[in-house]
Amino acid sequence: MNLEQPRESEAVRQRLNATPLHLLALAALVTYCVATSWRAWPDPLVDFGNDLYRPWRITQGAVLYRDVASFYGPLSQYINAAIFALFGPGLMHLVWANLAVLAAIIVTLYCLLRRAWGGGAALFSSVMFVSVFAFSQSNYTYLAPYSHETTHGLLILLLLLATLDRWLVNPSRLWSFFAGVLLGLTALLKAELMFAALVLTMAAVALRWQSVRRLSIGCLVLLATGAMLPTSLFVVYFARQLSWGDSWVAAGHVWLTVTATTAVVHDPLQIGFLGFDRPWAHLIQHMQATLIAVGVIAAIIALGKIADLQSSRMRSIAIGVATTAVVSGIAWWAISWVDIGRCLLGLVLLYLMWQVTAFVRNSSGPRHPSLNLRILFAVLAAALMARMVLNGRIFQFGYYQAAIAGTVIPAVLLGESSSWARVQRQGCAIIMTGFLTLLLPGILNLMAQSQRVWKMKTYAVGQGADRFYTFPPRIEPTGAIVRAVVESLSRQPGDHTLLVLPEGLMLNYLSRSRSPLAPFIYFSVFTEGGREAALVDELQRQPPDLVVIISCDLREYGIDRYGDAPGRGQLLLRWVAANYKVIGTVGGDPLDFRQRGAIILQRDATRTASQS
Repeated sequence: MNLEQPRESEAVRQRLNATPLHLLALAALVTYCVATSWRAWPDPLVDFGNDLYRPWRITQGAVLYRDVASFYGPLSQYINAAIFALFGPGLMHLVWANLAVLAAIIVTLYCLLRRAWGGGAALFSSVMFVSVFAFSQSNYTYLAPYSHETTHGLLILLLLLATLDRWLVNPSRLWSFFAGVLLGLTALLKAELMFAALVLTMAAVALRWQSVRRLSIGCLVLLATGAMLPTSLFVVYFARQLSWGDSWVAAGHVWLTVTATTAVVHDPLQIGFLGFDRPWAHLIQHMQATLIAVGVIAAIIALGKIADLQSSRMRSIAIGVATTAVVSGIAWWAISWVDIGRCLLGLVLLYLMWQVTAFVRNSSGPRHPSLNLRILFAVLAAALMARMVLNGRIFQFGYYQAAIAGTVIPAVLLGESSSWARVQRQGCAIIMTGFLTLLLPGILNLMAQSQRVWKMKTYAVGQGADRFYTFPPRIEPTGAIVRAVVESLSRQPGDHTLLVLPEGLMLNYLSRSRSPLAPFIYFSVFTEGGREAALVDELQRQPPDLVVIISCDLREYGIDRYGDAPGRGQLLLRWVAANYKVIGTVGGDPLDFRQRGAIILQRDATRTASQS
């Protein structure tokens, strides 16, 4: 009997399961995704342009919320402003910084997944994160996100998860303070990230209480102190340019605006994001998707158990082959992977309930060493999906809201499912093969969809560090319109201010033209409820040198044609028509999103003088 062969096999297995090798494989995958999507990440007009314009203006002395508006907290905007201050303004300067953030997210996520479910599950789930979420689609990638608060926030949440896991083992005052600081940083980002951090922290406190039935007052005080520290520091910073009252409003922008829920409750767009536009229909869809997913998972585990009980090796192999064939057919032809987000929250909640039940039942007995971390992972995954509770999706905002759920579920299936069935090596191999056969086609399918989109983006917009690629005019004309407008603006002599209607700070940034108004969109919350008239009064006091009216599809906001009523741009367009003259046109009527076009207008001094 050769005893060396099993030892050599075990040594090979350990080398293949080594953390450095896994991280190297993930780095290679990220490199491939970056190369194949090179500079094709941002939308040519909306969202990412806002996160270029704001830090550029901040480096020029502008103050966030006073001179440039934002829906979210100040942290990400001032981080980006620091990058611009060090390296100069440039889209690629932010991209390289975002790549560093992505690398930190991947390493932290992998290490946490490995601690919770093992190396193989961690590697596969991290591959899922990179392939499906990090490079999913234009405007929703980790290199050029629609909002940097999302990617910065996910990294902070993962660091908070790691800190709380450590705190549960060693609830020292230092770890309490670190956890509080991370919690406080989310209050400077986005409301849903702050909510997820609060839920995660409360879950950790509950786990600690359930385990030892006591909590250190000193630790809780330091946690609260750390949570208040980031906001307090921003109050001091803003106080250099604003009053103390306005400084508190600016620093607490996220958690102060959370209380103003009336607009969100009545906003059709936000209702649709939550899935409350058709709640019962969405609920049924999600329940059906969850039940189907549970059925498929249970069937794979059951077949592995059945194969494990066979006395004949050939029968076990036959069951394994049949399982692989059937699951492969389901994965390739029966599952709509783009809609897989509908089952994620349900699966996470079922897993969370099961783990919490096991935790409570074994309150005095031995527990799995990773049980706390597994529960916290599930809590974070569920909390992040609260913003899409009845409209779960991996696309659009799902690139960060569903990202943790989309990585936890594969990790659970690959890292725990064999122990559920209590199978031996043979049954374990069939279960693992079944789940890999189920999940790999989904990764390949979704990744191929993204790759097809990246390959179509060949039309260059911008220059130097600001160059990016978008769809050519024959596919989607927005990029060509943006480039033509920016080129026309660059020919205007001297510095000039620019107002873009209904939105488009990307034009302001690429042409380095300051906007005379703080808002970054001129519809919805910035113009409704009489606010449009106030904007016109402000423009009357400080009129821009140039105005661009550009096509923008606003149907999701209930606007078919921009300017059709007060509160929807009508007053702004009337003021522009009375004070400006057309100096250039691109494409068709910009007020009709179907035609796609832009109009460039210059301030008419004769009209302004006659009116005055």
